[in-house]
Amino acid sequence: MVIVGFSNLGTGQLGATAIPILIALLALALLIWRSNRIETPILELKLFKNHSFTGHIIGFFCIQLISLGNAFLLPNFIQLVNHNTAFLAGLIVLPAGVAGAIMGPIGGRLLDNYGARKPVLFGVSLMLLETLFFAVLPNQMNNIFILIVYIIYMAGMGMILGDVMTDTLAVIDESETTQGNAILNTAQQFAGAVGTSITSAIVASSQKGTKSADLTRIGTQHAYIFLLCLVILIMALFIKYVGRRTATK
Repeated sequence: MVIVGFSNLGTGQLGATAIPILIALLALALLIWRSNRIETPILELKLFKNHSFTGHIIGFFCIQLISLGNAFLLPNFIQLVNHNTAFLAGLIVLPAGVAGAIMGPIGGRLLDNYGARKPVLFGVSLMLLETLFFAVLPNQMNNIFILIVYIIYMAGMGMILGDVMTDTLAVIDESETTQGNAILNTAQQFAGAVGTSITSAIVASSQKGTKSADLTRIGTQHAYIFLLCLVILIMALFIKYVGRRTATK
């Protein structure tokens, strides 16, 4: 229901947005109430009493949201604003995916050698650069610019994703690792759907019913301003919590 609500943001219909979100919040409240009263809940929500775990999860959730937002915004921009085919759009974003895959093992090696803090904060800095460039330079987003800047983002994201998950589980007891993994997987799936819904709604609200190049460019810029705010939140959370193995409760 949350996804339905966010998907309707661009329609301008308050009821179509607010009612599904309110229903989802009510369902969440019931889930929390029920989970706190049974011995073996599906998700051990009591883990969120650990402030460090909660900070990691929020940061991880935002990373996934931004990644899926990027995956929607850039091919859409390449096709509607730069007037290219879907095939070419796929080719332009492909090198970034390769960069992310290459940086995953490198991030793991850096984690082993230096701990989580340095590689994670460096990776988030690369993500910050990408969202900042696209937020302030929408008129310069030609295909080459998109290709290069998106590689920067995916290199940073690929470097830190496994490290963040590892550090998240490090701040809880070993007996809670299974539940911690379950929460991470749930956050990953939910964030992906929400990221696409929110970014598409922001673009649609600027398009005003017509997919013109200028309006799509403006909507994309607004979406990247939103994503930039999320990266700043991630940076603040990870500066406070990442690399500190003693849980803050």
